[in-house]
Amino acid sequence: MSKLISPSHLLFSSLKTGVRNFLRTLAADRITPMIVPGPDDEPESLEALSRYQTLDAATQTALQELTDLIPQLFQMPIAAIALGIPGNCSIKSQIGATPDELDLACAWSVYPLQQKRLVVLNSLNKPGELLPDAPQSPLCFYAGVPLISSQGYPIGTLCIMDRVPQHLSATQKQTLQTLATQAIATLERHRIQPPAPYQPHLLDFLNHTHDAIQTLRLSDQRLLYVNPVWLKTLGYTLEEIPSMYWWDILDPTSFEPASTILEKLRLRESLTGVSLILLTKTGDRVWVEANFSSGWERNQPDHAIALLRNVTGEQQARLKYEQLFENTALGLFQLTLEGRYCQINSALAKMYGYESPTQFLSRVEHPRHLYLQPQEWEECLQLLQTQGHLVHEVEVKRFDGSTIWISENIQPLIDIKGRTIGYEGFVQDVTPNKQAEATVQLARDQLQAVLDAVPGTVSLISADFHYLGVNRHLAATYNLPLAQFIGREVGFRQSVFGQFVRDFFATQSREASIEIDSEVNGVFRSDLVIAKKWLEDQAAVFVGIDITERKRAEAALKGELAEAAEYVRSLLPLPLSEPVPIDSRFIPSQQLGGDCFDYYWLDDDNLAIYLLDVSGHGSRAALLSVSVLNLLRARFLPGTDFYQPYQVLTALNHAIKMERQRNMYFTIWYGVYNQVQRQLVYSCAGHPPAILLSKDSTVQKLRTETSVPIGMFPNIKYENASCEIEAGSSLYIFSDGIYEINEPDGSMWSLDNFIELLAQCRNSNLFNLEQVLGLVRQVSKADTFHDDVSLLQVKFDF
Repeated sequence: MSKLISPSHLLFSSLKTGVRNFLRTLAADRITPMIVPGPDDEPESLEALSRYQTLDAATQTALQELTDLIPQLFQMPIAAIALGIPGNCSIKSQIGATPDELDLACAWSVYPLQQKRLVVLNSLNKPGELLPDAPQSPLCFYAGVPLISSQGYPIGTLCIMDRVPQHLSATQKQTLQTLATQAIATLERHRIQPPAPYQPHLLDFLNHTHDAIQTLRLSDQRLLYVNPVWLKTLGYTLEEIPSMYWWDILDPTSFEPASTILEKLRLRESLTGVSLILLTKTGDRVWVEANFSSGWERNQPDHAIALLRNVTGEQQARLKYEQLFENTALGLFQLTLEGRYCQINSALAKMYGYESPTQFLSRVEHPRHLYLQPQEWEECLQLLQTQGHLVHEVEVKRFDGSTIWISENIQPLIDIKGRTIGYEGFVQDVTPNKQAEATVQLARDQLQAVLDAVPGTVSLISADFHYLGVNRHLAATYNLPLAQFIGREVGFRQSVFGQFVRDFFATQSREASIEIDSEVNGVFRSDLVIAKKWLEDQAAVFVGIDITERKRAEAALKGELAEAAEYVRSLLPLPLSEPVPIDSRFIPSQQLGGDCFDYYWLDDDNLAIYLLDVSGHGSRAALLSVSVLNLLRARFLPGTDFYQPYQVLTALNHAIKMERQRNMYFTIWYGVYNQVQRQLVYSCAGHPPAILLSKDSTVQKLRTETSVPIGMFPNIKYENASCEIEAGSSLYIFSDGIYEINEPDGSMWSLDNFIELLAQCRNSNLFNLEQVLGLVRQVSKADTFHDDVSLLQVKFDF
């Protein structure tokens, strides 16, 4: 249920978010059944009416503001609010009516007041007939809703009128009834004063309790009473309470649960431990746990009593803990007393190779399932029981079957009574440390047996750059006797290695490494050389590991990526020269991304143009982009009008789901140009805007309001936008790789920088895509791009 708001606030909301949708929701949530009196309730109606006849200036202004809003909603010139019953009627607010038309409004109010419902009078209901009581009136339409007081008696009407025939839709009828509810709420504020507790001892208790207490009327949710704790917590004064409603203090996130609470209270249900968020007078949030019960009068739900415990401190502490728990780089976990996982954070799930904590918990029940040696967990439990705390390193299995070394810190989880209720701790990946330790240990072992055969080259070199010794493998590699190395200066066979040795001794570093490519006896080889100083920096040991096969594998992978890029390039369209010249460039990055584009004629007059960019890099991204290219090129999207860009994007979003593509999604800009009408219709899904440069270099950014990448969220409603194309204009469509560039000073180049560059190029006489790419490379000070770069240029030279 939504709160009753002032007409001025309602007008402001209508201008910002569309009052029609707001009122539709308001009506659906707010209207509650009322007891409507029968025909013999006229004395009671007059008695109820007497309480509203004298209105203060604020209430009169509020009614007029509400009335002024009505013509905007219904596109009709006349609206009025009248109080009274036939024979005793007065207009309280009106807009657009003549005195005679206001008399008719009072006269026709008899119909909604007698029938206790919305009544519509229209001269076109039967051709040739006039509205009742209006033989000479120019009015052709009347719709009136009775205003029913909180006691259930009709006290007036809210009506709209027009001088031409009209028709009300079901939504408009509901809106009119909602406005009537708003009008009666405005009148109720003028009339009702909140009651105070009538028992002195109860009032004293409520005023001195530590919890906030409030009572509210169930019919309209007006606050009837609040205690001092409530006032202090929310920052209001007692004088402000009579004009306030429950919805005034609720955070929007609590509207839905509040509506559910009201429904249950009307069914005589009591509720305990309900979590809500309230708003102070200054807009700050207050978290409360609430207990609710309802009071009844004459067998009808009358009011509700709420006991509100302020838990803001606890909530903020919990949110801060959850934020720290989730955002820390450490892997955090909690275990039950039996040692089963009950909570982990994302860092731990990622460390073990799982996509999320949910996936981890669904597959891993116990730490022993991760340990490479499961019996080690039983030893951990024994140590925890004896020491109360445990820090150890252990080798564990990841989701993909690989293993890593972790440092695990575990301690008991103690409750406020000092009882152990579980275990908690954190995990760090120490695999790099373990690998470094293994490398150092290997170097030490090789030093102890430097003259023995080892699966790598080993040399001992003094600080004055002479060989002290080498192993047999090194000598055999260069096909030289061991004796020819001893005492010779480094670099006599490998100048790169010699320079590395000199640079290493010139630094303060204790360790270093380098990859050296060389040709030994006519054969290519690549070595990873690891250096460590020894004998108080008077010597160093250098261990060479043959990584030739790894380098070949890397080269082969680079070749495969190059082949994949060439395959993607082969699918792209050739430049067009007429009737619409199109030029394009596709520059794949070293990692190969997911850029793709196409342009083709849908018919003789309509040209389709699009460019898409799949998230991520590698063959998977390229495969998805090629799949989308084939879908669009074959027009294999059933029920899709390819002349309507928004339909194409909607069909792609329905066909391609992120969870089915290993969490990959893509952005796309899709447009259709009609060369007869010289109009471009386009839609965008998370892609950078296309840039339209006019002949005088005026810049237009072509994007649409709804711009969510394809595959990220279902049921996205994409939309079209269009623009007229002037002669001599040029259109540029591109991927973000062309402007997401790190400049030498460390700053990031931006889209606006790229647009400025395009505009400057447009003014030059030699404006082409090669010129644009050359200038972009000058910005990055590099010949290659970090990401794929795709760039289309469409010239409208007609």
